[in-house]
Amino acid sequence: MLLIIEIIAGLILLGVVAVAVFIAMQPKHKFIFDVAKRTKAELAAKTEDKLCFNVDVPFSNEGGDEGLVLDAFMRIYLPQEQYDKALVRGKINLKDVPRDDDYFEAMVMPKGEHKTMTAKFEVTPMHGATLAEAVAGLPDFDVALYWECRGRENLYTIKKFITISADEVKALMK
Repeated sequence: MLLIIEIIAGLILLGVVAVAVFIAMQPKHKFIFDVAKRTKAELAAKTEDKLCFNVDVPFSNEGGDEGLVLDAFMRIYLPQEQYDKALVRGKINLKDVPRDDDYFEAMVMPKGEHKTMTAKFEVTPMHGATLAEAVAGLPDFDVALYWECRGRENLYTIKKFITISADEVKALMK
């Protein structure tokens, strides 16, 4: 009787190991957000008190399965202690699905597919500066781009940095 219980327990353990190996061998997605291939800043709109520009970042799913991009957002590293003549704000979304609000619509990304994210920036003069004065003194600034993703595993965040150069922004004022 004990032998039969040991055999049954061994078969259950073998089944659990087989299922674990099967799950581990399933293809997984692999998102590549290629910030090195980002575009230069492109003028979107300019008024007397606001400069809007876009930067495109290509991305792809180079894995063997589809994945989900649940959220995308950015953080601009230009505190007022570093530069107080302009407020720079931004948001990121799919280039194919532009939005005017701050909402990112989650998406399923099939394997082998390529798309483009657009980072939208707004420069607003502060503390009595004109737009020309604000942009003239604007330093280079870093931007962290975040993507919350998942596939066959837990939710995870991809964080990549781009640098927006002062010269790029100044060229938009011409």
